[in-house]
Amino acid sequence: MTAVVVEDEILIREGLCELMRKMFPEISICGVAGNGREGLLCIEKYRPDLIITDIRMPIMDGLEMLSKMQEMGITSNVIVLTAYSEFSYAQRAVKLGVCDYVIKPVMVQEFVQTVRKIQNLCEQEQKRTPERMGSLENIVSSLLYGAASLEEDIKIEEFLAKKYGIKKDTPLIELLIYMGESFEDGRERKRQRMCHLLEQKKLKYALVDMEYDKALLALLYGYSSKQETERWYQNQILFQKRGDEEKEISYGMLEVSGVAAIREGYHKLLPYMDWNIVLGDDVLISYPRITDIQTEICIYPVELENQARIAICMGEKEKIREVVERFHQYFLNGKVYSPKEIKESFVRFQWSVLNIAKEVGCIDYQNIDQKRLLDLVMNAKTERELKNTFEELFRCMDVSDGETGAVSLAVKKAQSMIHEFYADGITLNEIAGRLNLTQEYLGSQFHKELGENFSAYIRNYRLLKAKELLIGTQLKQYEISEKVGYTDAKYFARVFKECIGMSPAEYRKSHR
Repeated sequence: MTAVVVEDEILIREGLCELMRKMFPEISICGVAGNGREGLLCIEKYRPDLIITDIRMPIMDGLEMLSKMQEMGITSNVIVLTAYSEFSYAQRAVKLGVCDYVIKPVMVQEFVQTVRKIQNLCEQEQKRTPERMGSLENIVSSLLYGAASLEEDIKIEEFLAKKYGIKKDTPLIELLIYMGESFEDGRERKRQRMCHLLEQKKLKYALVDMEYDKALLALLYGYSSKQETERWYQNQILFQKRGDEEKEISYGMLEVSGVAAIREGYHKLLPYMDWNIVLGDDVLISYPRITDIQTEICIYPVELENQARIAICMGEKEKIREVVERFHQYFLNGKVYSPKEIKESFVRFQWSVLNIAKEVGCIDYQNIDQKRLLDLVMNAKTERELKNTFEELFRCMDVSDGETGAVSLAVKKAQSMIHEFYADGITLNEIAGRLNLTQEYLGSQFHKELGENFSAYIRNYRLLKAKELLIGTQLKQYEISEKVGYTDAKYFARVFKECIGMSPAEYRKSHR
């Protein structure tokens, strides 16, 4: 295999290359680049088997590079590097043919596992000949997991037409059975039931395990009509739902024309399985009818987020769980929201909880698997799966309701509130009120424990954030002033110079 690494930060780029050479000596790094434009030139020149790329880069970002690569007909395997908060970019990247993504900062074990998965896919791709594949299930599985060349597609079509009567334009129904966490333990039992059910209906089929997606896929052919099959299958779903074993299983259906469309059809249907979150798992998700659903505007519950932050700062464990439950129930009020917007709301809420818990010091932040947390939300297909994503956070949180060290805890909570609300002009009096302490008492304890008074602490914290914005963004001075809690840009500039020894403009210039 050959690989190209595209990353604008030189230390990360060199670190990835060194890691690849050490862990995968059999993979040759044929090119490196510092931005998307250079990366595209490397990709066009070397046509690598694997591309490892950042998303946010100067001149041309990773998404634009992948889009242009797609236009050029280059179908390399791609791994993108993304920050936890950039999940929407990762979603767009998946639509551009990305195989997987790795959360920054890159963890060695996670990165190695991801590359090995790509290697396995490439090895499977090399075995793609109809005669070696054998059964219809193996052929369908290979079509779903690999990207065949035009020549291979023609051979497969000829083989299927001759042996199974599946011609180039034969209509095929894809029945998707999503099992989630019950996949490993329940798939054999579910396979048997599906086989029995389809054979009773005298349907011709191939049943394939989609392990990565925790699902089964039944490919039907030789049926009378899609409408009749859909009605029959919906009735079967309602019947099966009477058993407890079926409660976590959801179903989807789509019709395609010919084997060449199987893989595209599957990846078209899979994202729509998210609608089980909204509609419930006793409804058959039928494409394209599902695209006609009218949704209502989903307004993010900011007040619940603020209540969660306060509960964490106050160390109220039961209150945190109560707010989380109310947040979950907020989206189950009978209204039809887009599952994409619901997931975005869950990521925003959990990210807020994660950050404030980190500031308060009540979470084992180093052991939080951020990629797993993001995956759990993005890949959730049922309402229960989405709710369970909070358990990852709760397992790592240690919120105590006790009074031990109350004074120090109060100061720590005050710090956390400053870190959260410094841009909103929060005052010592407001914080003291939330902590049920007097302003004078909290102020004296703040100075005693931290060695500086409240006004100096919040001023220095605002200036710290201002430095970050001056170095890391192109925002104008008055915009930065507003973001760090100063309504008067001139006053902000005067305070900055008095404390830092140079103006904001001089500071930005010195760090370019």
